[in-house]
Amino acid sequence: MHEQPAQIITELIESNLPLDWVTLEQFGKLIGYPASRLYRAKEQWPEGQVWQKVGKKVYFSIKGWNEWLNQQSIREASEYEATLSKLTSQSPVVDDTLQFPNRRRRRGLAKRGSFELT
Repeated sequence: MHEQPAQIITELIESNLPLDWVTLEQFGKLIGYPASRLYRAKEQWPEGQVWQKVGKKVYFSIKGWNEWLNQQSIREASEYEATLSKLTSQSPVVDDTLQFPNRRRRRGLAKRGSFELT
């Protein structure tokens, strides 16, 4: 039986446990990631901040996950702005008088006829 994230959060709140560290299965349900994929994916995230292994169990920090996710979005936004800035500063000035040669027509396509109104 699959529980909805809202149900899991409600159960955690009602249990009066601290809401920071949750099990791998609970965390997977919260973020919509299968536990099997989450176990392998955890290696991409900083140990101690997002996840930690205690004994044979893996726990995830909701607070650490949110902080890491925010850091990633800020980093990606700044990289995007830097790339955009480079592109706009390197773009050449467009000469409106520049004429481009006509492109060759593909073989096999019929030429359009011209019509005159009389």
